[in-house]
Amino acid sequence: MKTKIREYRTRLNLTQEKLAEMVGVRRETIIFLEQGKYNPSLKLAHNVAKVLKATIDELFIFDD
Repeated sequence: MKTKIREYRTRLNLTQEKLAEMVGVRRETIIFLEQGKYNPSLKLAHNVAKVLKATIDELFIFDD
């Protein structure tokens, strides 16, 4: 899985720590999401997208 979380997060001048706080996870979770090493739950994906003012489809590119 690839993500554009880092790109959208930096556009909004959010740190990994701040984004994590806003969506209720640890900073390490955001790191793993940005690296594509963690498949989020639908709820987490939705919350991240909402904070970053994006859609889930814009942020997450799932490989088949």
